[in-house]
Amino acid sequence: MSDQIKGLCFALLAMMGGGLYAIPYRLSLDTVAPLPVIWGVFLWAFLFSIPGAWFARHQNKFSWKIAGITLATSLAGLLGNYAICQALSQASPTLMVLVSRIEIIFAMLLSWMFLKELVSIRIWMAVIVIVGGIIVMKMDSLSFELKVWSSFLWAVTAAFSFASMQVMAKSIIHVINPQVLNVSRLAVALVILWSLTEVRSGVADLQSSEWKWLALAAFCGPFMGRVSYTYALRYLSVSKVVIINSFSPVTTFLFELLVFGTLISSYEALGGTIMLAGILWVYLPGLRRNSSNSTVNVVK
Repeated sequence: MSDQIKGLCFALLAMMGGGLYAIPYRLSLDTVAPLPVIWGVFLWAFLFSIPGAWFARHQNKFSWKIAGITLATSLAGLLGNYAICQALSQASPTLMVLVSRIEIIFAMLLSWMFLKELVSIRIWMAVIVIVGGIIVMKMDSLSFELKVWSSFLWAVTAAFSFASMQVMAKSIIHVINPQVLNVSRLAVALVILWSLTEVRSGVADLQSSEWKWLALAAFCGPFMGRVSYTYALRYLSVSKVVIINSFSPVTTFLFELLVFGTLISSYEALGGTIMLAGILWVYLPGLRRNSSNSTVNVVK
């Protein structure tokens, strides 16, 4: 199997996982409070990740910097997942996944601020386009009341939290294996959450059917989605992976219609399309360059 086929398979798995996780997450929230849901998802994600972390246990170095960043990524993950819970309780899964796609832009801007990576003018223009898309989403009930924008703000908070996790992880990824880092930050989060009485009592009351939804949410999102995305980057350019992964809201849309029988409004769909267009516009030049390089290699 060629590297291109491997990369495409991993990218499609990442797209499916990134779109599917919101459905079982939303089903869990119908009967369980947000914090016990987060603990359950983290527990399953921790269990799924242990084998890979065990095999990579010797590929690491310890320092107080690594410990501090692990704690910070753990807290960012807690905030991001709590924001997902709040967004899903107020809006459709498709809308939440659409808005959270701006995680890509947040990651670029944070890398520019803290890792001194260059940011092109296209990114700043994409930010303007994305803001325009969000406004279009709310055109049918445009208001400046906080409750109207609450679900959007929670989805944006989730996107920012996950983007900050990426940037923090990138600063130490050369000295610690990604799977070991993932298991470490999940373990820290589990301990922090377990210290809360609400979590302990909520977890004790979980039924077997609820554990199944939590396992599916953890498998699709933190495990299959994130791991497949990482492996896809081994075989494909960032531009190609991001473009393929940007279609994950389509997966969410189809399964939301199938499971809940609900649809987002025409304004929300149009605004979401504008947002995705702004994100894709940033990466299209890279896709063209990769295509040109491939053509040159064939000619040679």
